[in-house]
Formats: sequence, C-alpha cells, structure tokens
Amino acid sequence: MKIKRYVASDYLTALRQAKSEMGQDAIILHSRQIRRKGIIGWFTPPQIEITVAMDDTLQVHTDRVRKNQDTSFLTIPKNAQQLPFAMDNGREIELIEEIRHMNQLMKEMQAKLHEVQSIKGLSQTAQKFYQSLIQNRVKPEIAMHIAASIQNRLPQEDCVDPKWANEVCLHTLREYIKDISPIYLNYGSRARLVFVIGPTGVGKTTTIAKLAANMTFLESKKVALITLDTYRIAATDQLRTFADIMDIPMSVVFSDLEMKEAVEKYQDRNIIFVDTAGCSPFNQEQLGDLERYVKIAQPDDIILVLSVTTDSDDLMNIYNHFKRVGVDKIIFTKLDEATTYGQMLNFAYETRKPIAYLTTGQNVPKDIQVPDSAYLARLFLGEGVFK
Repeated sequence: MKIKRYVASDYLTALRQAKSEMGQDAIILHSRQIRRKGIIGWFTPPQIEITVAMDDTLQVHTDRVRKNQDTSFLTIPKNAQQLPFAMDNGREIELIEEIRHMNQLMKEMQAKLHEVQSIKGLSQTAQKFYQSLIQNRVKPEIAMHIAASIQNRLPQEDCVDPKWANEVCLHTLREYIKDISPIYLNYGSRARLVFVIGPTGVGKTTTIAKLAANMTFLESKKVALITLDTYRIAATDQLRTFADIMDIPMSVVFSDLEMKEAVEKYQDRNIIFVDTAGCSPFNQEQLGDLERYVKIAQPDDIILVLSVTTDSDDLMNIYNHFKRVGVDKIIFTKLDEATTYGQMLNFAYETRKPIAYLTTGQNVPKDIQVPDSAYLARLFLGEGVFK
C-alpha cells in the first residue's frame, strides 16, 4: 500500500495532485489545515494537507467495477473550493447536531420575544391571567388568544375590583370549555350502544365499571357489557368480576358474527358498554380491527379515554390516530395523579370535542364525575382540586 501526503494552497488543488499521481481509486485518509514553519507562516495563508493511500492489489478489481460506476472516492465536489478542509463523518454529524440545536434555540428565543411583545399590550389583570394559564401548561398561543378576549372585556384602566376582574376571567375561560356532553340514553326501543376506546393504561375498563355501576344503582337502568379485549386475560376477568358484583350480563366477543349477535342479544337493555382492547396509536393492525368492529356494530357513541398525565402533543398524536375509528366524546382519567390540567384545555381547544366525564381515582363507582365549565376553568387556572 502506498501512502503519500500532498500540500497545496487549497483543497481542490491538493485533490487534483493526488488524483493525478495516485489515480482515482486512491482513498483520502486524512485532511487538515497547516501553516508554514517559522515567521513566514504568520504572514501567509494556511495550506491544505491531505494524506492519500492506494493499494495496488485492489487496482484490477476497481478497474472492473469502475465500468458500472460514475463516481469514485476522489470525485471532486462542485463546492470543493468553498471547503477549507475535509471533515470526517463523526465531526460532520456533530456539527449538524450543533446547528440543529442552535436553530431550535433561535426558534425558542423568537417565540419568547414574540410572547413578550404580545404581553406588553395587555393590562396587568390580563397578563396575570395569561401567566396563570402558562404555569398550568396551556399553550402560549391559546393562552394569548383567551387573554386577548379578556382584555376586550375589561376597562382600559387597571384600577378595577380584583374579585370582579377574576369573575370576568373565569366567565371568559368557561366559554372555551362549555361543551360538556355525558352519555344520554335513547328514548326508544333500542339500547344505546357505547364504544369505549383508547391507548393502553388509561383506565378504560375501570371507567366502564364506574359508569355501569352508577347507571345500575343510581339511575336504575339496565346495563349490559361486551368486551373485545381478548388480548389480556386479566382485563376480561376484571370486567367479569365487576359484572358479577353488579349482576350485569356480559359477553366476550372474538369475531364479527359474535359482535352482531351480542348487540342484538342485549337490545332489551337501556345501554350497552363495549370495552375495547387498549392499543398503541401506531399499531395499524389493532386500529384496523377496532375500525371493523365499529362499522359492524354502528355505535351511538364512541368515547376516547385519555390520561390527563399525558403531554399535550402526545394527546393530539393519540387523537389523530384514533379519529380514523371515529371519536364523539372524551373522558379524561387520572386527575388525582396530575399537578396541572391545562393539557385538557389545549386538547378541547384544538379538537372541539366535548368532554363527557372526568375520573379522579380507582374507587368504583365513586371516582367519576360530569364536570361543569366553572370547575374546569378553576382547574386550568390552578385554583381548583379534583373532587
């Protein structure tokens, strides 16, 4: 193997020298910027040094391969004159990551600057309201939109009664979350069919048990349960235990035909809850199965269950994958495990989907409620606690 160094005033010239002497099959081992030795080096431009290797044993093979190739290791890039020196892959990747990080910082700084400029036009009351929303994880653009609405309803001067100003803030916020829609039963001969869907671990089965218990014992309604969650034995056993305690009929469905039969079987009931298998929003096969069962059963309501401990962007990602199945309402769970609740406002603002229920613990049937807009508004401002 031959190894040789070439020094020139620029990278392109050094590359041409190497290609002319060593051939186009030579491999660049290293490149760097150097200065001439002595005092002269301080007053002259730096030079480029490249180290090139050539293995004679590979010459015959590369000659044959070259017939089907248009490029080689020493193909001169068009922008070579703009390159002060060549970089190894590791350093190049590191620089790319640094540039991406700097771009992200610049975007964050621009967003912060825009936020500061926007806040300047708000009164102290509106600014305080805006900061409360931000502290509770409401997105800046949504918080600013609501704060601007409040600004239009407050007098120009800041000398207003704090209690009155707070009521204006709460009243304005309530207008953005007034769509509350629990389950309403049919006033006819057919049972209301409700599919409960969502990702794994959000508490679908326990939520169904709470709803079924409340309708059975508090509203004296006839309830039936169907489960499609045959992926987990524990889930079926859990729901069957609840059904036995409440003396509610239950069916486990494994096929399209069994789905049709179970729905028809329980038409003498007031409501039928269908517990579905929790699945990843990225699992297209499971989502396809769920979509097929929905088309067969034609439910009256499809309720998506989401954990309030989930980040706003992830909530939207989950929703965007499940909406192919169809989503009518939302149940937010695990309020007892969260410290902020603004993500619910972000979700409701962006999807315009009504909230049906909130759950605040594992106790059946207690820890579930139909929220009202005043309660939600105080949660979003960090003033309320779950009931």
